[in-house]
Amino acid sequence: MRIDIDLWPTAYHFRKGQRLRVQVSSGAHPRFARNLGTGEPLATGTKMQAASQTIYHDPAHPSRIILPVTTNA
Repeated sequence: MRIDIDLWPTAYHFRKGQRLRVQVSSGAHPRFARNLGTGEPLATGTKMQAASQTIYHDPAHPSRIILPVTTNA
């Protein structure tokens, strides 16, 4: 299954030795509306269910993250 996730344009200058972490989650409450994990409507849902994510990375399920890199002009 292929899933493309577009992120908002952003820029950051990384110095030598700095690292980037990618975090995958079901939600980001309170920054965004809570994710009940049940598919119920956000405005009226009352049940919550824990969710988990699995990212496979092997020959049968290749995964990748593509980050554009620019140099100072």
